[in-house]
Amino acid sequence: MKNHHALSVIFVLLFPALANASMSIMKDSSGKVIAVDPWSYLDEDVMWTSTRSSNPAGGRVHGQLKMKYAIEDNNWRNSHFHSGNDSLTFVQGVMRHDALPGWYLAFSDGRTTNYNGTWENQTYISQNQWTQLIIGHEYFYKRLRYGWDVMGGSASIDDRWQGRAKFFTDLRVTDNLSFFNYLYQQIDHRRSGGSQNDRDVRSFQIEPGVQYIINNTTGVWFRQQFASAILDRAQWGDIDEKSWTASFGVWRNWGKLSTTLSGGYGHYKKNNAQPEDGEVFQNTRNRFLKVSVNYPLTSRFTASGEVTGSLINQSGSWVTNGDALTTDYKLMLDYNF
Repeated sequence: MKNHHALSVIFVLLFPALANASMSIMKDSSGKVIAVDPWSYLDEDVMWTSTRSSNPAGGRVHGQLKMKYAIEDNNWRNSHFHSGNDSLTFVQGVMRHDALPGWYLAFSDGRTTNYNGTWENQTYISQNQWTQLIIGHEYFYKRLRYGWDVMGGSASIDDRWQGRAKFFTDLRVTDNLSFFNYLYQQIDHRRSGGSQNDRDVRSFQIEPGVQYIINNTTGVWFRQQFASAILDRAQWGDIDEKSWTASFGVWRNWGKLSTTLSGGYGHYKKNNAQPEDGEVFQNTRNRFLKVSVNYPLTSRFTASGEVTGSLINQSGSWVTNGDALTTDYKLMLDYNF
């Protein structure tokens, strides 16, 4: 019986035909939840492997296409001032081919507009348009899933080329307990750097976590993210950025509807990297609560939404100082093929 169960686990991991598209929930032939993809379904800029097709029998090429719209609003209490941005992902997708098991090709194209004021009454500041292409491969060894991908892209703001290499792991220690992690190194190269003070940005990020499936409808996870970046400048000293975020979440299935409630705490700091200067440009601490929902409209279309509320305390010579209430809204529609 144990061997039969182990074979069912391997089959579902290798062939995600039995996965619920809305949260990449993987079940065995009896309907029991045996694995839940640990990475966020709405933020595939970090993890592409959580994108699974619900139609593996429809042809030799499978995958998903997404459209996503997001709004961020910062309400600064002391100064009665609003700032924010909205982001539209025109198309984002991932494809896999039956003849190339383990390989995936992903892409993303969109734009983010930054403004002062509210969403209904904006004063335009700047806009960033991005395009990214990702090629990756994932492997399976018993209860371990691991892999890598590389990204090449461009960002219009500051006229930059982008390159990133990422590695990830997902280890199922038992049927209920799993550990996961990713880390990446990225460079944003400024093409017009010869005439600009700001040059290349080199960044690093890592996010280990643990997940536990309580039963067939409920599970919990905890994750800890660390990130750092350095901006090279021709004069006035390089800029150093560091951040960490700890978060805890509970996911639950309500029939077709899947929900996740999570919260956490984070700290971000940007300062002059020269020790003799020591100027702090931004020092931000935030506490947040987040609700995510996923619902399959049909066997091919899934709607997802997310609302985040954050309390922010911020200081620094380059930013608005004081306390703020930040709200983030995300809405996404994807198509499985």
